[in-house]
Amino acid sequence: MVKSNYDAEIAVFKKKLKQLEKYKGRHTELISQYIPFGTDRSTVMNQLNEEINQSSNIKSPTNRKNVQGALRKIIVLLKKIDFKLPENGIVIFSGNVSEIDGKSDIRLFTIAPPKELKTKLYWCDSTFHLAPLQEMNITNEHYALLAIDKNEATIASLSGKNYNILGQFTSQVPGKTRAGGQSSQRFERLREEAMQDHFKRIAGKFDTYFLPNIKNLQGVIVGGPGMTKQYFLDKEAINHELAKKIIGVLDTSYTDEGGIREIVQKSEDLLKDTALMREKLSLDNFLGEVARNGLATYGINEVEEALDQGRVSKLIISEEIPWLVIKKKCLHCENEEIEIFKDPKKYDETKAACTKCNSKVEVLEETDYLEYMIEKANSTGAQIQVVSNETSQGQQFLTSFGGIGALLRY
Repeated sequence: MVKSNYDAEIAVFKKKLKQLEKYKGRHTELISQYIPFGTDRSTVMNQLNEEINQSSNIKSPTNRKNVQGALRKIIVLLKKIDFKLPENGIVIFSGNVSEIDGKSDIRLFTIAPPKELKTKLYWCDSTFHLAPLQEMNITNEHYALLAIDKNEATIASLSGKNYNILGQFTSQVPGKTRAGGQSSQRFERLREEAMQDHFKRIAGKFDTYFLPNIKNLQGVIVGGPGMTKQYFLDKEAINHELAKKIIGVLDTSYTDEGGIREIVQKSEDLLKDTALMREKLSLDNFLGEVARNGLATYGINEVEEALDQGRVSKLIISEEIPWLVIKKKCLHCENEEIEIFKDPKKYDETKAACTKCNSKVEVLEETDYLEYMIEKANSTGAQIQVVSNETSQGQQFLTSFGGIGALLRY
């Protein structure tokens, strides 16, 4: 799989988990159905039908209606896809997620896990059962960053598309002016001892932060002004296993958070395989093509049309787009269509109707616009770049271009 497309699938996975974590049922009416690849069809369908029968014993009419409605949605979806499951399996969530007491809003969500699903499970509760998915522990590229001189040091980790400051430390190294009466030799010895204490302290903190998760550490980058950073490394203060992972030593003007930003900015070649740099490169290419009226387009209609025509080389889309996509089928004329709601709160399933004959429809599936567009891009062989809102470029892309654009083949 193209790396950018894998990044896109992980972005969808994480976004859906965050969304599902927010839903709380008023009763035990939120259903989680875990189906590994190769699961026997009849076993699952029989269980779901049995659950519908059992739910008739629920005393509350509203709760009973909601549980049965959620079960029917799952059954309809499984019949529609004819049990053609993704290779890692599928997890289906359905239930009443309305925040208004007495009002039903039965929704259905699906997740295709990024790792093989081994859990076969039916679960009905007041929350969706997400633990097996959360335990998949999808990790991003992970780098250790250190900006250091004799007076200060800042340690940060770079994961995914943003860095996180883990600690900022100042030293007790005396300035160059001697206190009265001190000999130059004694003064220099005190400075050297203080510097060694500073280095030892920083190395200890660095080891504490990164040794426990060293197997996921892709590299270490050290920066700082002058020769101090190299002097620190020559002392071999940090753990030898971490030292083996040093991929760059850079000159920076600062050793505070500004120094960490400098390291990231100057490490484009070192970090070229990270999600952060893949995003930056895609946006730089896109903005360059837009500026010269080249092979780029943006806007929902323009991008979807280009995708339908097979002209998109790379889809670029913000993960912050909140739109909802409804796939529905008319119960009268059997017309299937897709409707996009830019404000999901305005979606009301009870008012859904066929645009051809205005008859009642059956909602087959609802999905996030991000996932919908990724499916379209995959079907045409286009690469995909999901853009976060964690960088200034990502924020600009969302506000200036609506969060959707494309690099074109022709």
